[in-house]
Amino acid sequence: MFKKLTILLTVLAAIGSGCGKKTTYSTKDGEVTVDKKGDQVTIESKDGKATFTANDKGVALPDKFPKDVPIYKGAVVKVSTTQGKAIMVQMEAQASAADVLKFYQDQLKQQGWEIESTMNTGDTSMLSAKKAGRQCTAVVLKGDKATVVQLTVTQEGS
Repeated sequence: MFKKLTILLTVLAAIGSGCGKKTTYSTKDGEVTVDKKGDQVTIESKDGKATFTANDKGVALPDKFPKDVPIYKGAVVKVSTTQGKAIMVQMEAQASAADVLKFYQDQLKQQGWEIESTMNTGDTSMLSAKKAGRQCTAVVLKGDKATVVQLTVTQEGS
């Protein structure tokens, strides 16, 4: 369901225009309401609510972003998404991908997260951690001008 809403959200956000625009669409699965206010798009359907905020200059962390998930110093959050008990942020850091990955390995451990797995495929690295019924995944990508970090925190079973 999360992927379905995220894909729909992205498509509708791309084709939507204007600020303060609220539109209801009929789909084969029922009605979907899209509410666009500035950099934020909220989609509501019978399956729930998803909020997507993006701005190349930076956006705030979602209100319920966990305090025990660190943010790399100086990183600029470009995208934030919340849907149910899942939160995702994407940011850019002016550091090497290796340094950013090491930061997340060390800092998540310090915050009591158990690192379950890590993977490195050259320009992309990923780590998965678990704590108190939650899952945190950090994907680190080497970019042309900055390192891109995507953090996803979910409640297990959501």
